This record gives sequence, structure tokens and C-alpha cells, in this order.
Amino acid sequence: MHTTDIESYIPQRPPILMVDAFDCEGEGGCTSSLLVREGNIFLDGGGRMMAEGLLEHIAQTAAAYVGYCRKMAGDEVNLGYIGDIKRCSVGTHMPSVGKTVCTSLKVVSQVGNITMVAAESTSDGETLISCRMKLAN
Repeated sequence: MHTTDIESYIPQRPPILMVDAFDCEGEGGCTSSLLVREGNIFLDGGGRMMAEGLLEHIAQTAAAYVGYCRKMAGDEVNLGYIGDIKRCSVGTHMPSVGKTVCTSLKVVSQVGNITMVAAESTSDGETLISCRMKLAN
């Protein structure tokens, strides 16, 4: 499933919306993308995305995955929360305006309303950030 109607799966709205497109690979994972644009609130003074923005992009990708799964199960999309971030590794180069960030997310475990994911964001084939993130939904 591919969509650019991301707002039907996550509660965030502009200017904090950090996912442009979402592809679900079924149970267990998804991918997303974000075009870095002028005016993004997570840009530094030099027009580059900050690590905090990449973490928000990963969190929204995970939220979109959970929202998609809930919709497919006939449930409503609800608010979720980041419970923990582990094994976070930030690369040395951040993407600038005009670059696309691509994120791959795999579900590591899911128990009740707690989902642990492993994620990696890249741009132009270079890893920008990777982490494990625990979400409560």
C-alpha cells in the first residue's frame, strides 16, 4: 500500500508534519519519505535538517505504521507516545533543502499497545540516523 494521504494515519499536521509518502510492506514494516523543504522547523541556520527532525520523521513513520494497522483492523487512529529511544546513531552529514530522506522501519516486537521498531533513515545512499524506538499507542 502506497499513500501520500498521510494525514489519515497520523495526528500531526503542518507545520510539524514530517512524512510525505508512506509504503506499508504488510505486517512487520514500512518505508516513508520526506522532501526537506525551506521553512521546515527542524532546519539549522545553514539549511540542513537537524537530528531532532530526523527523529521526529522516524516517530511519525512509526505512527503511520501503527495508524495503518489500526485502520486495517477497523479501529480508529489514536495518539501515540514515544516511550524510549535506544541505540541511536547519528551520521556526520545532514540532508539540506531539496534532498529526500528515505526511512525503512521494521517491527522488532509488539506486546499489547507497545511497539518496538528499528529504523534507519538515508539520503543519497548515506545513512543519516538509525535507532530503536519504543512507542505506546
